[in-house]
Amino acid sequence: MSVLEELHKTSIRVSDISAQYWCERQMELNYIHGPKITKEIQKGSKIHEELEGETNVPIMLQPRSYADSLYKALYTSHEAIATLKAKGVTREVQLYGSLGGYRVVGKIDQLQSENGETAILEDKTRSNDSMPSDAQVLTHRVQVMIYKKMLDDVTSGDYNIKNFVAGYRTAALKMTDEFVRQLNANEIERNLQDIGAIAQVFFEDMRTLNKISNTLYIRYLNQYTKNEIKLEKLSYDGKEAQGIITHVLKYWNGERKSLPVPESEKWKCGWCRFFNNECTVWSEKKVL
Repeated sequence: MSVLEELHKTSIRVSDISAQYWCERQMELNYIHGPKITKEIQKGSKIHEELEGETNVPIMLQPRSYADSLYKALYTSHEAIATLKAKGVTREVQLYGSLGGYRVVGKIDQLQSENGETAILEDKTRSNDSMPSDAQVLTHRVQVMIYKKMLDDVTSGDYNIKNFVAGYRTAALKMTDEFVRQLNANEIERNLQDIGAIAQVFFEDMRTLNKISNTLYIRYLNQYTKNEIKLEKLSYDGKEAQGIITHVLKYWNGERKSLPVPESEKWKCGWCRFFNNECTVWSEKKVL
């Protein structure tokens, strides 16, 4: 049984990869025991929704099945790319790709036109105006690096509609009758009311994007005021991105067990709900 099957997953999320750089063991245990939705996570999600509403036209669709959800993600992202071309900025663009033969999915917070290129921006919310620790910033860096790699693969055609159709077996997916009624109510063109058709349009959209900028942005926002705390700029490093991929795939390939934090980072355990319960790696030692 593969690691994905053990965790009851079919794809690797980009957020999983970034979480591996915080604590791989914690990431794994969250899938085994179920994630805990904190107030901070809820507030962060609300801010993302509000920011999306400021740029993108709301898509009023309520999926009833996996096929419905996949269609909505593709259609919403298709509309988001249209917004980028019209306004120079857009939010919440779904991203599909493959790393080491695994399906990988993510959602980019913001794409913006900049000096004739398309730039990636990721938002992170904070409960106060302080900057995150270096360990937290590393996970954010990993996230935008993987987004850049995946977006390059899609815009270059290295990952394309054929890869998507084969990986997601779209020909076998059927949307619910109720969802199709919603598509008609929203006056979505009949020729686009098919997963294969909307996927084709989405990948064509992505191929028309301007060159993806090597400058990546991480914006830290106060989750109460939405005020910007700091805008971090970093440069994409292809070798660094490949090193990240090589490291994380050793876990997903089953070449090694999930890694706990090293002793120098055991201070993280003080914020982990699995500490002294499902994870006892540092239980006998004082957590700083």
